[in-house]
Amino acid sequence: MHIANQVLGNIHADESLSMEVQRLDKQKKVERVFVPFHDAGRRRVRLRTDQGTDIGVDLPMDEALQNGDVLAVGDESDRMVLIEVAPSEAMALRMSKEIPADQLFEFGVRLGHMLGNQHWPITVKDDVVYAPLTIDHKVMETVVRTHGFDGIESEFVPVQPGDVPTAMPHIEHRHPA
Repeated sequence: MHIANQVLGNIHADESLSMEVQRLDKQKKVERVFVPFHDAGRRRVRLRTDQGTDIGVDLPMDEALQNGDVLAVGDESDRMVLIEVAPSEAMALRMSKEIPADQLFEFGVRLGHMLGNQHWPITVKDDVVYAPLTIDHKVMETVVRTHGFDGIESEFVPVQPGDVPTAMPHIEHRHPA
């Protein structure tokens, strides 16, 4: 098994890297790893490339795989692994416009408490909170309904890698010696 502990860059953010990957791909020196959406947020994961190479990914604490990341494999500087993260779905939560202004703060705190207790990573865009699908649709819907949120609308929407986080951000903590 090869160990990859560094992301060289991302083809969607670095045009020169993208061109280098294309050049090496023509020479059949690029392997692809198709990563399920829920595994992309992991910094340590064992994967298998499309050519059958076993790769152990061991990234620093503050990093996670993203769609388009390029990993170096072993000592071969002319061989690369391209990460392709599968698209998924997210639960989109919207607060009703009819919630009285004096109740918005409490509503937001309760919603944050519920999402945090479930360890659901979120992204907020405009007036919508997105939580990626981490468990069955019905379970996510039941969790929201069980917390008694009147005035919240939810639906499942398609998302691409990068639209929403794939895991809760790591919060560093230490235990006394």
